[in-house]
Amino acid sequence: GVVAAWIRTMASTLALCLSLTAAAAAICPNSMGPTSRPVRMSRTAVWGQSQAVGCRSLPVSSSLTPMGLGLPRKLQLRGARFAAPPCALCAEPKPIEDSSSDGSDSAPPSEAAIDWLAIGKYKLAVVTQVGLIAALFRATDALVTLRAPLVWPLFFFLSLRSRIFSPLPASRPNRSAQNGNATPVETKRPSWTPPGIAFPIIWLSISVLRATSSLLVWRACGRVLFTPPLLFLILHLCIGDAWNCITNIERRLGTSAVGVLYVLASVIAAVAAYRRATPLAGALLAPSAVWLTIASVLTWTIWNINEPRQPLLPRKGDGKGAPLRLPLSNIFEK
Repeated sequence: GVVAAWIRTMASTLALCLSLTAAAAAICPNSMGPTSRPVRMSRTAVWGQSQAVGCRSLPVSSSLTPMGLGLPRKLQLRGARFAAPPCALCAEPKPIEDSSSDGSDSAPPSEAAIDWLAIGKYKLAVVTQVGLIAALFRATDALVTLRAPLVWPLFFFLSLRSRIFSPLPASRPNRSAQNGNATPVETKRPSWTPPGIAFPIIWLSISVLRATSSLLVWRACGRVLFTPPLLFLILHLCIGDAWNCITNIERRLGTSAVGVLYVLASVIAAVAAYRRATPLAGALLAPSAVWLTIASVLTWTIWNINEPRQPLLPRKGDGKGAPLRLPLSNIFEK
């Protein structure tokens, strides 16, 4: 019945999201894990570097070769590697701590282990939030048939404030502290980024379309709230709230780039479900997918131009994790 169809569609949506994550890893494999290693300089590279800076100990001559100078074959001694100074002939090499040694606790976040606990926290938050709202819908249907004038305000409110059901903090960006922008001042943005004032207008317009299309679906599905198309929209809103936490609270640009793909996949699934219920509702919800496609390109561009690029998955020890909280404890949060 309804539950079986919901489970099948959820499984297909999850498979799509996982494939999008795999595609992101294929496009940017270096950002998925630690790949940087200390560079071992060849004798030719060391010789070229000494010529570039102008060695005062020996005249720079094309007749001199690295082989004739008798430089060591490898700058390596008992597990410690050495980085060549600007002039390898005039200064002593400085040891670089071996990344394969036991003292790797001070590794930078990009080389730290993946924080699977944080990833599990995001999933738990989405499941908890969807479960709470779905339970509210089921209880409402069991007690009373909601009247049409109340359905539109309900979904308009959820479109704007569904985050009050989330166990993660998911507040909107503080634009007054960011000079009216949707991202922090220090974050680089592409030249085609919409102005900050455009984002509230866009989201208000999308909220109106969400509420209107949901009213049409509610009527087409027997005037009940607990129905797969409406639950698909709730899933999309909950994934979006988790993404807001990653982007605005934790400010993990790489994880935000991956997360926006889940947001995009969930809205596409919601548009398809709405269209099956009534074509007009699918058409009204479609602009959400268009805008989130643009937002996805913008998110990936911001991640790409802000160097050094942050890892695509959260890392242990980066100090950016947001704590869990009780749902409905932030009703008056802006």
